Amino acid sequence: MKYNYKKIDISYRESGAGKVVILIHGFLENQKMWDNVVAELADSHKVYTLELLGHGKSDGLCDIHTMEQQAMLINDFMQRQKIIKATLIGHSMGGYVSLAFAEMFPEKLAGLGLLNSHPFADNAEKQEARERAVKTVKSHYEAYVKAAIPSFFAPDNREKYHKEIEKLIDEALKMTPENIIAALKGMKLRKDRADLFCKRQNYYKLWIIGKKDPLIDLEKIRDLAANCKGTDYIELGEGHMSYVENKDEMPAVIKRFLQRNDL
Repeated sequence: MKYNYKKIDISYRESGAGKVVILIHGFLENQKMWDNVVAELADSHKVYTLELLGHGKSDGLCDIHTMEQQAMLINDFMQRQKIIKATLIGHSMGGYVSLAFAEMFPEKLAGLGLLNSHPFADNAEKQEARERAVKTVKSHYEAYVKAAIPSFFAPDNREKYHKEIEKLIDEALKMTPENIIAALKGMKLRKDRADLFCKRQNYYKLWIIGKKDPLIDLEKIRDLAANCKGTDYIELGEGHMSYVENKDEMPAVIKRFLQRNDL
């Protein structure tokens, strides 16, 4: 389904009935990544999957898609659907967007989940890497996507999941270079929200990390998680792409979190 937002089309799907969960995909992804999670949750919850600006079948809006702009899209979507409160669960960049939403619209959160994500801002090294990525996308768009997707997987899983990786690359190549750049620039500009995430809030929190995730500093995350109040912290055994690498385990973890907290 689609709806009009600021004169552009935004794509979404809905399934099930009950308390609302909104699943937010990550960078170079779309709502298809959530298929197994939706199948797990739809018997007990109203589940929405929303495609962010410039991703999937949603149009781009401008040259830089900040996390705050993406959060405002989610807020508008909730208003259109007459959703008073929802649990947001975001994968990777979707987690950054969910954190921005938590800062801007805390009264609308019933729960917050970070999946293979974290609340830290980019450090100087990571910001430089994003700038290099922007330059690569401008000159070698397909090569960038074909190199980026495998790098999200744990190194020893890249051959094992080569068919899944090829499908993800095909999906990512449907994005325009301009929209990939807009997302890269938006991530580079995002705020550090570690303090926000780790304070005790009026909503429940879930944090799922992969022990072999090549994109994170696991020890830094463990140190922060030890001081995060009111947060269920779970480590899965594989990499950044838990919806592939922990395909069976990850959806069940999310369902248990929702059921335990009666969201």
